[in-house]
Amino acid sequence: MQSKNMFSGLINQFLAAIKKRSLFQHHDIKTFILFFVISIAFNLAIASCTPSNSANAPAQQPQAPKLTVLKMGHQKGMALLNIVKAQGSLEKRLQPLGISVTWNEFSSTAPLLDGMGVGAIVFGGGGGTGSVFAQAGDKSFVRVAAGTGSTRGSAILVQENSPIKTLSDLKGKKVAFAKGSGQHYIIVRALEKVGLKFSDIKPLYLTPAEALPAFERGDIDAWLIWDPYTAETERKLRTRLLADNSTVFGDKAPLESPSFYYAAPDFVRDHPDILKTILQELEKAGAWSRDNYRDSAKLLSKLYKIDLKTMETVEERGGQRQVLPVTDEVLSGLQRMADTFYELKIIPKKIDVKDKNYNWFPEQKW
Repeated sequence: MQSKNMFSGLINQFLAAIKKRSLFQHHDIKTFILFFVISIAFNLAIASCTPSNSANAPAQQPQAPKLTVLKMGHQKGMALLNIVKAQGSLEKRLQPLGISVTWNEFSSTAPLLDGMGVGAIVFGGGGGTGSVFAQAGDKSFVRVAAGTGSTRGSAILVQENSPIKTLSDLKGKKVAFAKGSGQHYIIVRALEKVGLKFSDIKPLYLTPAEALPAFERGDIDAWLIWDPYTAETERKLRTRLLADNSTVFGDKAPLESPSFYYAAPDFVRDHPDILKTILQELEKAGAWSRDNYRDSAKLLSKLYKIDLKTMETVEERGGQRQVLPVTDEVLSGLQRMADTFYELKIIPKKIDVKDKNYNWFPEQKW
């Protein structure tokens, strides 16, 4: 109604002005009025489609869908995620927001990231190695934080009575590890330290379940493994530590092959506040487990179904358990791993792990 009144007022004012000044002949006036009316009507039609608050207001982005269920993923190797799950701290934070939490367990990082790609979860954690393979396979995920752990947990073990005394003695020997794992990368770098090539050893690609009996029988000369398998093997068998992360990487060990926390790209975009809440709870879990490693060991031994003594060893040497923002420094070790795997033809193409499509670089820590 307001537009109609405004339109009538404009016409009356225009006609009065024309009659008063006699600017046009009678037939000219009719023609001019016709064009004037069409022009006004066109402008009013446009105005009716324009937001009333401001003609210069930027177009609004589509509103993100409301989050009601947070789908989390975890695996046994990611202690902090399992502590958060067991303590229910995330549920307590999100309940006032009307958000419930579900948890899905995965055997390793590769299936976890596959699950993220199909929407089964929106957040999870695992080794950095898995993300190298996923990125090389054009999977959809984002690294949102890194986790530092034990520099002693990843180890090269030999039998106690083995003639192998140094890394140089691995030349020509049968060395077991999981193909494409962090241990695969560690053995390459360990050999480099003593002037050996990967081709100088006889690699045996075995899972921990396959390697344990072979190691026990003496069918393999050395075994690369990670906690809790390292601690469990050291307790049950007569072994000797040949090298560990610190031996191979020195003071850069915590960041050379860190674990990572991953999120679905649309979750990072639409719910950054919830993402920060998750990372805050992980950080709290890290501080708690560091300061109360025996309590942490009790909790995890039940979850993992591993004897308490083994878990106490794992947790006692668990490191700082930091949750770090993704930075160039954090990604540098992962890039070296990716380059190594490409050179060994383990991944099909060279990748840039610092690609912004695969990483969340927050302006400030959560």
